[in-house]
Amino acid sequence: MQSILHSYCRVQCLRPIGTSKISIRWLDSSRNRGYASATSLTDFFRSNGELTRSTSRRRGVRHSSFTPEALCHPPAQATPRRPPSVVSLYTQLGKPRLTALIVLSTMSAYAITPESAIISTFSTQPLSSLATLFFLTAGTTLTSACANALNMAREPEFDGMMARTRTRPIVRGLVSTRQAVFFAAAAGTVGAVLLLYGVNEEVAALAVFNIGLYAGLYTSMKRTSILNTWVGAVVGAIPPLMGWSAAGGSLDDPGAWCLAGLLYAWQFPHFNALSYNIRDEYRKAGYRMTAWVNPALNARVSLRYSVAMIPLCVGLWYYGVTDVGFVVDSTAVNAWLVVSAAQFWRDCRKVDAAGLGKSAAASASARRLFWASIMQLPAVLVLAMVHKAGVWQGLYEYWRQWRGMNEEQSI
Repeated sequence: MQSILHSYCRVQCLRPIGTSKISIRWLDSSRNRGYASATSLTDFFRSNGELTRSTSRRRGVRHSSFTPEALCHPPAQATPRRPPSVVSLYTQLGKPRLTALIVLSTMSAYAITPESAIISTFSTQPLSSLATLFFLTAGTTLTSACANALNMAREPEFDGMMARTRTRPIVRGLVSTRQAVFFAAAAGTVGAVLLLYGVNEEVAALAVFNIGLYAGLYTSMKRTSILNTWVGAVVGAIPPLMGWSAAGGSLDDPGAWCLAGLLYAWQFPHFNALSYNIRDEYRKAGYRMTAWVNPALNARVSLRYSVAMIPLCVGLWYYGVTDVGFVVDSTAVNAWLVVSAAQFWRDCRKVDAAGLGKSAAASASARRLFWASIMQLPAVLVLAMVHKAGVWQGLYEYWRQWRGMNEEQSI
């Protein structure tokens, strides 16, 4: 009875007299929601069991069959999803995967810097200490999060046009633009202070410059010129210089620029392959990416910079950053990336020659190149650390000393 008191039914003819269709409408006053269903006049007088098996057409009723119970009792609302926590929202503002890549490339350069390259330092902490590494990691994380949050704050309306970015917090209205800017200002300030007083002035200056380059120039160029990809590659090349300087290395050393060039070149096969399969979304959102403006150039650039990584790795050996074994190992890994980029280039050429907008083969090769780049970069950086100049010689000298001490004790 309570449900009847809260709801009432109204029967309204949909057609002139003689038709068999009627409309049944009910209103739930407690929820201020209405539902309607169209069923035959015969079905209206059927039993509950018969109605359960009915195949009448419904509008607004969520149950699989039309019954008097469904008419008088509104369907239960779905359990609302738990909103994300504040920590989760602000972590998303910092683009955690991109920030992790920036931090790892910085730490790798810190570990790869050879002792022969350490000439001078502005560091307030002892070189190669855990304290320096902590301040470098924390400061780089916060400054990277600052740049990423500012990037999101500048283009939420365009991010909402792409499936890849439409779930970002600002687009969904979970974080306001003002809150994102405040978060970026706080993260950038704290990160720069940590780098300034915990590492050195040079690293702090590079981090602040990278914030302006990414959140300022790169973000503005995304809607005006395909050269935005080249500017974005410079953003990715600066963290290795930060790690090199934090370890006490001079930025005048050619080895530092070979390492930065390696990260610069890697951006093109990685991003060009990623953007190829979502080029239509970039186009609709107004982002001028090479993948849709000039797909043939997009593939050529991917291949060109994949090949460039081979001499850059040779340069790391030539300038004394790694030993000669790195040349052999890195060339094998880089050759795998070159083969993937060459296949992507060939498939895109076939598409261009045929005058077709899409190709399953080109899309598949783009995915292979993307995953090859994901695995190639960590492999090269790990190999560079394994083949760091002086590491194996130092281990050999340590083994000789240990062996000599054991021999003296035995005598």
